[in-house]
Amino acid sequence: TPYHVWISEIMLQQTRVAAVIPFYTKWIARFPTVSHLASASEEDVNAHWAGLGFYRRAKHLHNGSKYIIENCKDDDGEVVFPNTVEGLLKVPGIGPYTAGAISSICFKIRTPAVDGNVLRVWSRCTTVCANVKGKYGGPWSQVLGQGIYKNCPEAVEPGILNQAIMELGATYC
Repeated sequence: TPYHVWISEIMLQQTRVAAVIPFYTKWIARFPTVSHLASASEEDVNAHWAGLGFYRRAKHLHNGSKYIIENCKDDDGEVVFPNTVEGLLKVPGIGPYTAGAISSICFKIRTPAVDGNVLRVWSRCTTVCANVKGKYGGPWSQVLGQGIYKNCPEAVEPGILNQAIMELGATYC
């Protein structure tokens, strides 16, 4: 589900997969839905985050879940997870990378999810040195990513392509 991908992507920021797995399992058992997370206390959220570090990530997840509960509803008033890049970017704590990851994996939207690993692959392929957080790296990487998706065969699923490029950057680049 988009919620599960969101949680995993935030937990995996600057944290190894092997370290995240037990925390993710515990988190999902305690907060199985965005509604459960939104209704939890800050103390409960922090207690279940304890050991992962970077507590600001937990705060963003908590605030983001409250935003979704309050602002993201269908015509019948049911809570729905945002399903567009634009909608995801309105959620506190979701930036371009996380919006790209969720939308490409869950909704098959052809958009890049650019992290440091992806930028490393693209930089090596194009021989352009760029920092994703630098003045030019972010815009350059988004333009390049959109170009890749524009010219990619329709049969290639966007989430799989994003994950493959991330894996290439993490393992070989």
